[in-house]
This record gives sequence, structure tokens and C-alpha cells, in this order.
Amino acid sequence: MVIEFSYPIYYAVLLVISIFLSKFLFVRYLGFAKRYKLTKSTNSRTTHKGLVFTGSGVVYASVIMVTALVLDDLDFVEFSNFSPVIATSILISIVGFYDDFSDISAFHKYIILGFLILMLLYSNATIPVIQNLNGFLGFYNIGFIPGLIFTSFVFLSIINSINLIDGIDGYLSIFSIFLFTGFTIINHINEFYTLSSVSVVLIGSCLVFLRYNFSRQEKLFTGDAGSIFIGFWISTFLVIYITSSSYSSIVDTFSIRLENIPVIAISLISIPVLDTMRVMFVRIIKKKSPFTADRNHLHHILIDSGKSHLRTSFILTFINFLNCILIFLVEQNFNSKELTLIFIGINVFWYVFFELIKKKNTNPWLKKESEFFYPGGF
Repeated sequence: MVIEFSYPIYYAVLLVISIFLSKFLFVRYLGFAKRYKLTKSTNSRTTHKGLVFTGSGVVYASVIMVTALVLDDLDFVEFSNFSPVIATSILISIVGFYDDFSDISAFHKYIILGFLILMLLYSNATIPVIQNLNGFLGFYNIGFIPGLIFTSFVFLSIINSINLIDGIDGYLSIFSIFLFTGFTIINHINEFYTLSSVSVVLIGSCLVFLRYNFSRQEKLFTGDAGSIFIGFWISTFLVIYITSSSYSSIVDTFSIRLENIPVIAISLISIPVLDTMRVMFVRIIKKKSPFTADRNHLHHILIDSGKSHLRTSFILTFINFLNCILIFLVEQNFNSKELTLIFIGINVFWYVFFELIKKKNTNPWLKKESEFFYPGGF
């Protein structure tokens, strides 16, 4: 009697293993951080108080590395073929860890990240360069060199956007759990089992991290070591989603228009992208560097309106995936130009929405009136 292999059971077992492994490594890192005083300093932008240990994002990289070594013997995963990608993600986490405790300018940090990504894309076929946009906005084949530059720009932009949402407790992890759950489904349908396995492992690590991120006695931050590491893997999944669209099963399963794939891909991270573009626009208007750190992000606006870190995290994550679902539901009825305009319109709506909240936060009369009519908030 032949027993059919069950992927749900495999994913469940993998999730449990990743949770136990992450728990073990986070405990070890916490002891290491206490011993060497790897603490996060506070300033006018921070939303936390008290002693906080940072840099724990290297645990994510460690879990992925151990998982790749253990699962490489399985027939349906190809971690050996993904070794350059995994190695690059570990190097990126190390760069982030160094940045957590050293004063590296944003320019120099992204030069290093850009070099690592360029070398990966140029020398490794595991992550194809975006050379064909399948008619998105009228573009088809764009060539290797322009595609290499464009793909590197996509990687750096997504990494930056994900890095910027790591400003309050829980947001990055909660957002990542929902996003990687979606990636698990997408990659499983496409039979990219290595990628779906990575997604499950990262979900397990994020679940464990939440316990330490919200802890009052043993509080941990991932730091850049975690945020740019997660940003790299999100970039990897989205780029592969775009480049494999012409032969992927999910396109046939849901009858997705090929030219709309880039819009659907960016809608998966619509709120981080909106947040990044908004803060950079505001900084430029104020004649500041677009990379200058401030306290003007969407999560800061909600925190200042009285929302807790947990509630803010869920609100922004919900809005993000509401945008994605709306784009997914209507995409079959529109071409890429029309769908792009719809996507822009949705983001303009949310831009105005958050600006109104910010205005209420800074206007005591509006804030009192809002609290009178809506004492519980939204």
C-alpha cells in the first residue's frame, strides 16, 4: 500500500520544528545580548521605553540556514540550488546587524546591499532577472542590462519599504506572518516547494519573536538584521512571482492577466510602499534628505491617535491585504494601465485618510470632537 505524501502535514511539522528551533535560538541570543549589552538606545522618534535588546534578526538567518541544511535531502525541495540566495540573505542580515550597532549612513548601507544583490542576480539563475513585463503599461522585453538594473532597484526599494515599517512592536512580524502565509499558498500552487518551505519557516520564527517583542522583562527588537533580511526574502518571492508568471500554475488557476501581475505583486506590500513614498515626499517638501529618519510614518500617526502597538499593527496589516484583495478581485476586468490607475486611486484614498488622522492628532479641538463622537476609536 502506497501512502500519498501530505503537504499540509509537512507544512505543519515544519512549522512546529521552526517554532522550537526559533525558541531555542532566541533564548540563546537573549543571553548573548545581555552579556554583551546589545541594547537599543532611545530618542525622540522611538516608541519604546526601558531596556530593549536589538539585533535579534540574525536568529531568522540562523533558522533558515539550519533548515536548509536539514531539509536538503528531501526530494521535492532544492535548497542546494538556492544556496547562493540563502548565503546572500545571511550576508544581508550580517550587514544589518553591523548597522544596528554602528553608525552606517543609509547611502553606504544601500551601496553594500546593492552590490550583494547585483552579484547574486548577475551570477545566479535561481532568481531570474526581470526582462519581460508581459505587456505591463505596454512594456514587454526590456533586455538583460536594463532588467538587471530594474530588478536590483526593485529589491532595494522593497527592502527599504519593509525596513521602514519596523518602528513599533509587532508590526513587522504580524505583517510578515500574513504575507508569508500568502506566499506559502502561492508558491505551493506553483509547486515551488523550496520557497513555500522558507515561508513556513519564517512564519514560525515571526510567531516566536512576537513573544519577545511584546515582553516587558526580556524585550527584543529584530533591528536591521531582521527587517532587511525579511525585506530581502519578500523581494525574492515577488520577483520570482513576476518572472515565473508566464508558466506558473497560479496564473492559470485564477485566470490572471499576465500584464497585471506587477500590479498584483506590488499590492501585496501596498501599505509599506505607500508609507515609504509618503514620508520621502514629505521630507523632500521640507527640503530634507529623503533618507532622514523622523517620526512621520503611518504607524506613528495611529500610535499618536491613541492606538496601541498591537492594534496599529493589525489595522495596517488589514488595510494592506484589503487593498490586495480588491486589486485581485477586479484585475480580470481591466488592463494594466487601468488597474494601475485603480491602485493609485486606492493609495490616494488612504493617503488622505491618514493625513486627516494626523491633522486630528495635531488639532486639539478636532481630537476632542472625534473622541466625543467616537470614544472607542476605529
